[in-house]
Amino acid sequence: MNPGTARQYNSAYGQYGPPPRDDSLFGTLIKPNIVTYGIIVACVIVFIWEMIDLESLSLLAMWPEYPMPWMFVTSIFMHGGFEHIFFNMLMLFMFGVTLERMLGNWRFLGLFLAAGIAGNVGYVMFCLATGSDDPAIGASGAIYGVFACLAVLAPQIKVYLFMIIPLKIFYAFLLYAAIDIIFLNSNDSVAHAAHLAGAVVGVAFALYIRKKIMEAQAQRVSYQFVTDY
Repeated sequence: MNPGTARQYNSAYGQYGPPPRDDSLFGTLIKPNIVTYGIIVACVIVFIWEMIDLESLSLLAMWPEYPMPWMFVTSIFMHGGFEHIFFNMLMLFMFGVTLERMLGNWRFLGLFLAAGIAGNVGYVMFCLATGSDDPAIGASGAIYGVFACLAVLAPQIKVYLFMIIPLKIFYAFLLYAAIDIIFLNSNDSVAHAAHLAGAVVGVAFALYIRKKIMEAQAQRVSYQFVTDY
């Protein structure tokens, strides 16, 4: 994953122009967020499958006692109930639509998967350290990576805490991270370790992006995110 390949151009000489616009419905609404929508659709399909035949999907969950390589990815797309999938997909839609337009489709997908896998790694390590063997499912670690990345890249964006209280996204992220740290060992059936591990990936990715922007500015060139639409 190399966000440094985003288009750089010399603004004084205009070596590269902006990418051509596609003003169709697909070009303005779907393609810029096709990964976000695709993930939501995939999670809904898997959730319906779970309701029909959960037993056949049991080996796709994250089992910390015997973690198999595919579990680090497949468990991201599974959810434990309607409330679980509803709020996860709502969070993904809220943050993913904006961040995918900033990063571009492929870099956003890479961040989502990297944060989700890191979340599962963090959860397994936590279980090994505490002796827990509860299986884990859900996209929360990946979504925390998206949340954290957007909070660092665009800290002034306002969100509604608990759907009611307006708050800058950066402070909302700090609050949620603090809650996960406080309840890390609470045995409340929430994978707080996965949230925190995914958030670390999101912050690291955002800091790398900011570093590349600063380097481009120091060289007096413009640094743009290429969203391929």
